[in-house]
Amino acid sequence: MVRRVPMLVYHHVYEDDDPGLASTTGVKATGTIDVSEFRRHLSYLAGGGWNAVSTTAVVDWLAGRGELPDRAVALHFDNGWLDTRTITLPIMEEYGLKGTCYVISEGTEAASNGTIAAIHTSTEGAVSKPCITWKQAEELLAAGWEIGAHTATHPRLAELLAKQGVKAVADEIEDSNRAYANALGFIPSHFAYPSGSRDEKTDAILGPHYQSLRLWHFSRPQVWSFTDETTSPMALDCQNVDNTVAFEDFKRIFDEALAD
Repeated sequence: MVRRVPMLVYHHVYEDDDPGLASTTGVKATGTIDVSEFRRHLSYLAGGGWNAVSTTAVVDWLAGRGELPDRAVALHFDNGWLDTRTITLPIMEEYGLKGTCYVISEGTEAASNGTIAAIHTSTEGAVSKPCITWKQAEELLAAGWEIGAHTATHPRLAELLAKQGVKAVADEIEDSNRAYANALGFIPSHFAYPSGSRDEKTDAILGPHYQSLRLWHFSRPQVWSFTDETTSPMALDCQNVDNTVAFEDFKRIFDEALAD
């Protein structure tokens, strides 16, 4: 039986009455989910005996450097939005769970200076929303989370490479890694592609900087794909989870992960 590890990717977790909750047509990802549904997801994981593991643990397993517990799942929170610290972290702690927060460095740098950076995302378009500060990133680390790299400004890297060349991509990586090192004292080991925009050329540029590269994609209806024992650490696969995902489809992730 092939061992499959679901890697769940969330963006915003909002209070149930938050006006920022996106309405869904089902055509595109929204990047938002309400607290009640998020708790429902975590309760399902806990009730099903799923064990949240770090991204490092998954990568070490793929490289033959360690084992994973049965029913391993990784929980990712992209972009470094403020609600990851203020809403998501306390709920995760209630369930004894830890995650990886992939931080857009310029968003967090802006927040640390008391401003808000404009960021373009596939889920929300161009937005100016508060991100965590570097101090709050340290609070996530102190809680046992990992911080991952997610570029300086969140461009679609394959498109950036095609339009502006290797230097533009290299600058994104070098600028963000410099910011992580200056603020946190280290460069993250793991990277998530903004909007899943990648190709073999971007992999070649990024590969020397990180121990893993994570994909991202969205389909409707949802077709789930998994990180398994044959997956390259340079192509970690995942499931985007937001309010476009019906709970029955969410449960199907885990049924398929356990299927022969």
